Amino acid sequence: MKFAIALAFVFTAGLVHAADAEKFKIDPTHASVVFKINHLNFSNVYGQAGKVEGEFTINEKKPEKSTIQMTIDADSITTLNAKRDEHLHGPDFFNTKQFPKISFKSKSVKKVDSARYEVSGDMTMHGVTKPVSFTFFRFASGKDPWGNFRTGGETTFKIKRSDFGMNFMAEPGKVGDEVELMISIEGTKS
Repeated sequence: MKFAIALAFVFTAGLVHAADAEKFKIDPTHASVVFKINHLNFSNVYGQAGKVEGEFTINEKKPEKSTIQMTIDADSITTLNAKRDEHLHGPDFFNTKQFPKISFKSKSVKKVDSARYEVSGDMTMHGVTKPVSFTFFRFASGKDPWGNFRTGGETTFKIKRSDFGMNFMAEPGKVGDEVELMISIEGTKS
């Protein structure tokens, strides 16, 4: 399952002046990574990651200097069914003992308009690194009720788990190869 998606814009020292860039730390209590996968063509199964961390930098003057980095604790992935989760954490799928983290690190960011960014980067999952691209929709920015400056947004995109070496029952009519990821994050300015 193409999970790991580490969403956060990473500050690139030496390339970005502090006055031009805003650095944010992902708020793990307001970060959601949800996935959807087909089961035997009868239904879709949903799951989520419980532990997400990372950071992102937004450079308004030079959006191409914006970055994003995110890490997911693979053992925190749950479908709210203990037996199925045990199978997902085992060697047939995530193999969390050998591959405890799922990560994403951007390589390029392009601002499309005031709310959309085209992001491309590397996702590492199950010991395999592959390029992924998605559109990130930025929501509001401003002070929260506790005085922190915050921004956030979300993306939805699809990956193939077989691209990451998760081939167990990936053939047609079994457990879907295509996984839809839905990621929503908030970050507080550091």
